Amino acid sequence: MKKMYSPVSLIRLFLLLVVLLNGYRSYAQREVQYAQYLVNPLAINPAATGVRENFYFNAVLRRQFIAGVQGLPVTQSFAMDGSIANGKVGLGLQGLNDRVAVNTAVFGSISYIFKISEEQKISIGGLGGINVLPTRNAINTGGSLNKALASAGVGIYYEDEVFFGGVSMPEILKQQYGYNNTSGLLNYQRPLFVQVGMKADLIEELDFRPSIVLTKPENGKIRTDLNALAHYKSRILAGLSVRIGTTTYIQGLLGFDVSKNIRVGYTYNSRRVEDFNGTSNNIPGAGKGIHEIVFTLQPNPRVD
Repeated sequence: MKKMYSPVSLIRLFLLLVVLLNGYRSYAQREVQYAQYLVNPLAINPAATGVRENFYFNAVLRRQFIAGVQGLPVTQSFAMDGSIANGKVGLGLQGLNDRVAVNTAVFGSISYIFKISEEQKISIGGLGGINVLPTRNAINTGGSLNKALASAGVGIYYEDEVFFGGVSMPEILKQQYGYNNTSGLLNYQRPLFVQVGMKADLIEELDFRPSIVLTKPENGKIRTDLNALAHYKSRILAGLSVRIGTTTYIQGLLGFDVSKNIRVGYTYNSRRVEDFNGTSNNIPGAGKGIHEIVFTLQPNPRVD
């Protein structure tokens, strides 16, 4: 028999949604990390921390390659998460070193996972950390000073045998900051994410997961991402994401499970996400595609 929500739980969830739907304006650069949600669900929703129960580690090397052009973007990021206390508590850690926005960040996340039934679970999570940003424009000859800004976010996530989704705001703190203490190059609207998806077995040994992600910056228009992930014979992973809106954006993903513990993958993005906000058009390679090498480690895969 499926368990029902208690009135207290429903009230708590409602209050959390109210908090999530109140947007804030701030100045920081994490769009690069947000764009990696297909391989790292923690990137947009801290409540996804530990939902997969076993430990995951993702490392991404992001680079643009254009012959004869110097100073192209390089970004490294990682994310790890798992669960403790019989799968009731999720713990996670993420890091970002972005040489485009000259931004270094570290975030820790925690979630509490309510198991409604064997297949149904709902998770409430939060994250906290710091963004380390320069106080002067990186092209200034006068040098650069760094400043650490606190970061916090919240989210809610639901999953059962067919559907999954969540609502999240990975950044809720209201801060105004940029190069030379102006909005400058780091003007960024921290968004609200709404995700809805489903799981389906199209043919034997083919796991197919279509999803939609809606992104609403505080003072911007809603962006819609149409996504599809397919995992064949637990060895080959393929994905596609198409962004519909004022800016067309396509992301393709291929991965191969070298073993039950290790996956290597490649992602191609048709445009740099930094260009969407007009923050890096002065950097070589604006408007061009970007490549990512993805490494995933799963030391204790769950056997279904």
